[in-house]
Amino acid sequence: MKRIVVIFSYTVLFFIGTTSVFAQNDHQSNSKIDTGNLDEEDEGPIMYKFEPDYLSAIEKRREEIAETRKVLDTLDITEKKRRKLIRDLYKNGLTKRLSKVLLVENKYEENEN
Repeated sequence: MKRIVVIFSYTVLFFIGTTSVFAQNDHQSNSKIDTGNLDEEDEGPIMYKFEPDYLSAIEKRREEIAETRKVLDTLDITEKKRRKLIRDLYKNGLTKRLSKVLLVENKYEENEN
């Protein structure tokens, strides 16, 4: 009786082990089928399909912020006011307070003809 239980338990373990091996093989064969969907993922996020100039808009905004920050650094204003203006620049873009300060920095160059 004890011998039958041991043989039965080994048989059950054998079948459980073989089903997990077959499951791994099935998963590998299914992954070969899914490679057709990778072409869509290589194109990038779906957002780029609807707004293709998204990255260039971000780059343009960063350049504008850097240029405005250079101008703010050259102005003769207090450090506290400079920090407020830079915070306005990053949060809201061009605000009334920022545009008022930047109007001071107008450059008039003469044309040399």
